[in-house]
Amino acid sequence: MNNRSELLKSIRPIIEIDNSKSTDLELFQSVTLRPILKLQNDLILSLVNNHLAENKIVVKNLTDHKKAERIHEIVKGNLQLKQLFTGITIALFTEEEMAFYLENKKEVVKRTITMLLERACSQLEKLEF
Repeated sequence: MNNRSELLKSIRPIIEIDNSKSTDLELFQSVTLRPILKLQNDLILSLVNNHLAENKIVVKNLTDHKKAERIHEIVKGNLQLKQLFTGITIALFTEEEMAFYLENKKEVVKRTITMLLERACSQLEKLEF
C-alpha cells in the first residue's frame, strides 16, 4: 500500500459492521463508502444548504417527511449535484478502491447517492434554508 492510501485510510472513521456474509459490493459499501460519507458529513450538509440557498428553495417550513422528499427530488434530479457528491466521495478512494469503482461504477454511484441522501435526510434539523 502506498503512502497516499495509508493516509486516506487513517483519516476515515472506524465503523464496526459484520461483513462476514457480504458480497463484494456490500463490503465496498461498508468498508469504503460508509466511512468516507461519515468523514464528509459536514461538507455534504454544507453543499445541500448552499444549493438550497442559491436556488432559493425554502424547506424549513415543511414537515420532515416533505423536507426529505424535496431533498431526494433535488439531488436525484440534478446531475451536476449528483456528480459533485460523487466527486467528493471518489476523491478519497485509494488506488485499489478506484479500480473497484471503475469496474462497478454504476452500482457504486447508485449506492453512494442513496447512502448520502439517507445521511442528509437523517439530519434535517441542520438544514437552514
